[in-house]
Amino acid sequence: MAFLFNAVIDALNLRKIGLTGRKFTWANNLPNQTFEKLDRVLACIDFESKYALTTVHTLDREISDHTPLHFSTNNSSTTYQPQFKFELGWSLREGFCEMVSQVWQNTVAIGSPMDVWQMKIWRLHQHLRGWTKHVSGAYKKRKRHFFASLMN
Repeated sequence: MAFLFNAVIDALNLRKIGLTGRKFTWANNLPNQTFEKLDRVLACIDFESKYALTTVHTLDREISDHTPLHFSTNNSSTTYQPQFKFELGWSLREGFCEMVSQVWQNTVAIGSPMDVWQMKIWRLHQHLRGWTKHVSGAYKKRKRHFFASLMN
């Protein structure tokens, strides 16, 4: 499968965008860790020409065995969109799934299936951003405290 994947990348003339920060993007959580570079960002030549200042930077890895990547075109003409980060703990909160379902079902959108999908995702994203600011602040504080206690 790796050969097929690489053949598709070659056939589409895609190239890796250079990574800054950590050298590896994955590590197992065993005492004797194995490190690999599994995650990459690929772009076509046209994209590279249009966004020559594009960067990919590794972020801190907290719970997942994969390192999050921050992709930026570094183009002042593109509108900045704050990063949205879904917290796995949200799904454990009572009523969370029902809230997501309600927002999804109550979002009215018209157009193509893709337009409807994008509107529903955008509305859910907006709702969760507001919800997390008001409800999950204490959760984030406990999470930071937990990770700080692990370091001591």
